[in-house]
Amino acid sequence: VFIEGSFAPSGYGCGYQTILELIDALKFFKESGKAVIGFCHSPSQLDYLVYSVCDELHMDPSGTLLLNGLASEDFFIGETLEKYGVGMQVVKTGEYKGAVEPLTSTGFSEENREQIKRVLDLRWKHFLGSIVANRSLSASIEDLNGSLSRDFFLDSAQALERGLVDFVSPYDRLMDILAERGRINKDSKEFSRVSLLEYVDRSASDPRAEKVFSSDKKVAVVYVEGAIVDGRIDDGLSAGGNEIAARVRDIRNDSDFKALVLRVNSPGGSVSGSDVILSEIRRARKDGLPVVVSMGSVAASGGYWISTESDRIFAGEQTITGSIGVFGLLPNLKELGSRFGVYWDVVKTHDSSDVMSVSRPKTEEEIEVIRDYVAGIYERFLELVAKSRLKEVSEIEKIARGRVWLGEDARQNGLIDEFGGLVNAIEHAARSADLKSYEVVEYPQVETSLEVFSKAFGMEPPKGSLPLGSSGPGFDRLLRSFDKVFGRLRDLNDPRHAYALLPWYSGSFGF
Repeated sequence: VFIEGSFAPSGYGCGYQTILELIDALKFFKESGKAVIGFCHSPSQLDYLVYSVCDELHMDPSGTLLLNGLASEDFFIGETLEKYGVGMQVVKTGEYKGAVEPLTSTGFSEENREQIKRVLDLRWKHFLGSIVANRSLSASIEDLNGSLSRDFFLDSAQALERGLVDFVSPYDRLMDILAERGRINKDSKEFSRVSLLEYVDRSASDPRAEKVFSSDKKVAVVYVEGAIVDGRIDDGLSAGGNEIAARVRDIRNDSDFKALVLRVNSPGGSVSGSDVILSEIRRARKDGLPVVVSMGSVAASGGYWISTESDRIFAGEQTITGSIGVFGLLPNLKELGSRFGVYWDVVKTHDSSDVMSVSRPKTEEEIEVIRDYVAGIYERFLELVAKSRLKEVSEIEKIARGRVWLGEDARQNGLIDEFGGLVNAIEHAARSADLKSYEVVEYPQVETSLEVFSKAFGMEPPKGSLPLGSSGPGFDRLLRSFDKVFGRLRDLNDPRHAYALLPWYSGSFGF
């Protein structure tokens, strides 16, 4: 296998834990005795983690390696909203439930900062340990961390000297080396290769494929990718509760399906949307369908809510989960409107008939009612988790309060059953249904190989180039910060303004 390019996250499907599953697949491939060879120029830390598993890693002479640790940065507009007359009233359960802070504050709370720092420290230690193991370095994790704290920006010669790459080779020289080792293509005069697109197409056209992959006994894999919202949207960034529930319903009503795997890559979101999904999963289990959850890079808050109706939960050591807590967010535009000569008037039967309107702030009495409502949802959340994990509510309360946990902590706390990836979850679901041979059907239905790979390889600009009229990395980063905040506002569409949502869910933790 020859690897080049970037593994930059796109949406929720390419986070840290998911990349670890890719690395496990590459290690499994290496057991066949075949080599994995990589070429990089200036990889990100996440890219380098994948490259580190290569038998041979070549770096371009002009390349650099930046290993400068992890950071979680968020964009706070609380003061800006206040300045322009946008009011934000918040009710929340749990001191660690910090998802609303970017909209109400100027920085992280101490509790939120504490849990973020723990996740970053554990993840960085895991990252360094993986590099040491994959590269068979003589340095310890502590030694590597110490040296990188001083010299974190390495050129190709320094990376080679430290054993972080195997060769410093320009791309054309590497092509010649590979041609010398393998079969030469008569037309291109380069080494003979099979692209991923060609491999998939050849596999699909193989008459043996139908015998291997087709069966009247099926295991469904339903992907929940992105923040959970109300409605039918499902674009990989937001997962509509009604859309996911409809897929589960169709699977439940199709007798060919013998088991269901829920692949969760979600920070949570709307309580209403999460509950719609949970209700349909509960019905599937009542109908006798085994349900297994596979947590990806993040399955927290509402993402954990929908996982409670399952027979088993698989997660990775670096999965971000937990965040068992709820908050209510009540925006109002009264002051903003008055500044621009915009006013609301209302005729109503009761004082609180317009309590969900954005035209005014809520009274103290109304806030108390909403606080009771949010507290009730939190109690129900605790009960769902306690029932699922066969524990007392008091036990769950100790590890809840909105606190985020990595997979290794979550297993110790009893929030997950075992470590494993999507393949492990599918195999367990099949065993639960007593299936010896079966077909795996994924929802949403994936695009054809031609559509996927033409988009992946035919539509992107060359690495290192910028399209005409683009603004460059500095301004682009600023735009992405705005996009994170306004994307978060878009996801806040619960009809009762109640959310089970992970704090800093749009952060990338330095990857």
